[in-house]
Amino acid sequence: MFLVVGLGNPGKRFAETRHNAGFRVVDSVAERLGCQWKVADRFSFARGMVKDTNVYLLKPLTFMNLSGEGLLAFFAHHGHVFEEIIVVHDELDFPPGVVRVKRGGGVAGHRGLQSLVDALGRSDFIRVRVGIGKPKDKNLVVDYVLGVPEGEERELLELAERKAADAVLCILECGVEKAMNRFNAREGERQGNGQEKAC
Repeated sequence: MFLVVGLGNPGKRFAETRHNAGFRVVDSVAERLGCQWKVADRFSFARGMVKDTNVYLLKPLTFMNLSGEGLLAFFAHHGHVFEEIIVVHDELDFPPGVVRVKRGGGVAGHRGLQSLVDALGRSDFIRVRVGIGKPKDKNLVVDYVLGVPEGEERELLELAERKAADAVLCILECGVEKAMNRFNAREGERQGNGQEKAC
């Protein structure tokens, strides 16, 4: 059994912001798997199947900085032990359009990730990181991540979110190593039509 956690902030106000890339990616995965979201007190979840494996999708509704509380509420509600946890989140250190897969690592100031690490007591979960770029002035980071991209940047972010959904499904179907080989390759090493190879 697998758990895929998308990070973001609840409510229409934040739905299109850069910081909500994780929510949008798991929405896309749910749509592809044909599963419906159910809303509980501090989280929203959906359940689907990939091959013969049960997959839960989760969106903590406790706001980004308290994502771990939403995760623990889900665990208390379901009581499942998951084979793997995959976390999808926005990444300031990558430009829009870039997607990378990794296992473990630090949090680089991402408060949603930090909250999950604190809740789990470990950081060795799989991450699918969606590039959103960053402002030149560090003092503008909060306004930047809570801003809504426009024009070409929006198109690049939408492309990245589709790639990230592909990456999640690749991990579920073929494993994290194959997903890293596919999605961490440099742009010039990918197929000429811009599409990732299927697992």
